[in-house]
Amino acid sequence: MYRDIVFALRTLRRDWVLALCVAATMVLGIGANTAIFTVAYSVMLRPLPYPDSSGLVRISGGATFKRYETILAARSLSGVAAWNVFLSDVTMSAGGAAHDSAKAVRVSANLLSVLGVPPVAGRGFAPGEETDGSCPVMISENYWKLRFAGDPAAIRSAVRIGRVPCTIVGVFATGPLPFPGVDVWLPIQPASVLPQARLHSPMLALIGRVRAGVSVGRANEEVLALNEAYARANPSALDAKRGRPESIAPLREQMVRGVRPALWMLMGAGILLLAIACANIACLLLVRARSRAREIAVRLALGAGRARLMRQLVTESLILALAGGAAGIAVAAAAVRRLDRIPGLDLPRAAEIDLDSSVLLFAAALTIGAGILFGLAPAGIALRTALMNVLRESGETTASGARAISRLFAVGSGSALVVLQVALATVLLIGAGLLVRSVERLAKVDLGFDAGNLLTMRLTLPAGQEGPDFDALTTRLESLPGVRGAAVTLTLPTAGFAGTPVWPVRQSPPPLNERPIAVLQTVTPGYFRTLGIALRSGRVFTQRDSGSSPKVAVINDALARRFWPEYPRESPLGQTILAGASPEPLEIVGVVAGVRQAGLTEPAQPGVYRPRAQAPPMSAMLAVRTSGDPLRVANAIRGEVQAIDPAGSVSGVKTMRGLLNDSEARRRGITMLLALFSAAGLLLAAFGTYGVVAYSVAVRTREFGIRRALGATSAAVLRLVVGQGLRLALAGAALGMAGAAAFSRVLEGLLFEVSATDPVAFGVVALLSLAVAIGASYLPARGATRVEPVAAIRGDR
Repeated sequence: MYRDIVFALRTLRRDWVLALCVAATMVLGIGANTAIFTVAYSVMLRPLPYPDSSGLVRISGGATFKRYETILAARSLSGVAAWNVFLSDVTMSAGGAAHDSAKAVRVSANLLSVLGVPPVAGRGFAPGEETDGSCPVMISENYWKLRFAGDPAAIRSAVRIGRVPCTIVGVFATGPLPFPGVDVWLPIQPASVLPQARLHSPMLALIGRVRAGVSVGRANEEVLALNEAYARANPSALDAKRGRPESIAPLREQMVRGVRPALWMLMGAGILLLAIACANIACLLLVRARSRAREIAVRLALGAGRARLMRQLVTESLILALAGGAAGIAVAAAAVRRLDRIPGLDLPRAAEIDLDSSVLLFAAALTIGAGILFGLAPAGIALRTALMNVLRESGETTASGARAISRLFAVGSGSALVVLQVALATVLLIGAGLLVRSVERLAKVDLGFDAGNLLTMRLTLPAGQEGPDFDALTTRLESLPGVRGAAVTLTLPTAGFAGTPVWPVRQSPPPLNERPIAVLQTVTPGYFRTLGIALRSGRVFTQRDSGSSPKVAVINDALARRFWPEYPRESPLGQTILAGASPEPLEIVGVVAGVRQAGLTEPAQPGVYRPRAQAPPMSAMLAVRTSGDPLRVANAIRGEVQAIDPAGSVSGVKTMRGLLNDSEARRRGITMLLALFSAAGLLLAAFGTYGVVAYSVAVRTREFGIRRALGATSAAVLRLVVGQGLRLALAGAALGMAGAAAFSRVLEGLLFEVSATDPVAFGVVALLSLAVAIGASYLPARGATRVEPVAAIRGDR
């Protein structure tokens, strides 16, 4: 083996250009696959960094406090913790200085013990602190270091959350918690929640730990039984679902279910790119085998065994693969460190993505496997070359010897590899084309409102208070230069939403959990004007819709069609509906256009709007319409918020266009990555086509000379050579389109208003493949037209 390695290095040093091309191709294939595998393994496969993390399970569905108490009785679970699904923005002040707003969540006191992790400093919440009216606070390690410089004295220090005095009791580690990005933990205090919400609002998310010796399946059976019992005892509760009760799933799987299909798709694209790279390298090695035909024949004649020669040739391939693989791993490490620069890849567990021993083992196995794969075929074909034919013809001319072996393997095998490369590149290109078409369709979708010149931000509400005077705030904001309108709402389009069960009063209402769910918005009067939502009929809210006036609602046309099938001929104006668990009816005073609240890919859902004065929101978003660049008024808006309420603040300042882009950023990021893979695959396929056609021209020089001597024109020779590349591309494109028809089904979850067999994408990719093949064949074809007939026939070329 040592002699094989030394001999391989000596021969590769002579063919350093070829070695460099092979290594560079390997860098592309191994680098891309290692980077994608690093992400997929870290996000989907690596165990969570908690003790016995396989025992952590997420109990699906939102839960009321009552259902939470029911699940606590599960004997197969050693602990069940809860947190409020509605994250909030708070301001924390210490020593009289107000900090920037921080994202906060309320959790049960036992959450850390269920996860199995101690606090980094201080302590966790005590059980009594959920009911004793105190305000203990835990902060994240990142927040502790950023705001308190990691000072241990920060523990047990007095702070204010809004206007409420609190005490920092501990620091929790920043990690893959079920709610990333949270810096402040507060205990769940049921007494602070309205009784109606405690009974009817499934505001809690549940996590549990399976008891040692109990399987997840057994725990799931018990939870299902408890859910069924709860549903029988509380038939109208929103979280009581008989016949389709919530179950449990491993926490790791639940955390990554939203990105799993996309990551597996990118893994498949990486494997296709590696296959293209291997085929490309095999083409290069076939050409190299041509120049070594005499060497191999002589060694066979002198008694070398074919197995011995096979080992020598595969050793050379492995050295090339290992060199390229090592560089590819370095490229992958650099790429992984820059993942945060790719828009939309806001992956769960992003902080854990790195190259560990498992990733390096995968990269090493992939490199060795690829080296053997692209080395075996050329070596095997070279060793099958007829020994006497090569020795006999090698004594004549280099060209005649080349013709002998080219007939045996080089051109035919190379052509098959080119067809394979074009086919695989076509599959990648069609996948990227379908996603690009989807992104184009998304850019043209009807939003239901005007997103231009619109600034958005979150308003941080002081804890324990009703909040700022929103009407006064919007009035002050509308007086600012360049501001055309301002409004406060519970949520903004594509930024999540709250749902509420609705039902028309004129019909006998079914149980609460059987009523349709509508998007609930509580807004100030200028909301519809500020967002540019069209009024279909009736009126929108005014200042007269106060807390003491009759309860009113505005619905969208999707809800109108849901309950009044003859709409718009049958008007819902003046009718009354029930919203939520409240028995108080709401009079419908207006109908507006539907808005894509759940995202650009989702149609407008039934929605009901209530005036803020009659239904104070749990949180608030601010929308400001401007006459120019919205970001120019951001600082002025901050000043007005502080003037209205010094304990309040704004955060998450973005234009509505930016908010819309964020909602589909993951799709765009995946499209960009797949497009990069496709471009790389197409480039490799072009090089492969060029190499095979150029080699074919080289071994057919005498033939072209004879053709020219017999009167063939340059155009005829050009058509002959380009036709060879075109035929390869046609075969590869046809094979690739057949494969893409199956592969593109994987993309269906990422497509929008585009069929997985979209004829436009397939047609454009087919034309692109043919154009690239013509371009790759043209240069060697031009060389064939310059062959001098006399020199070629004499064998001088």
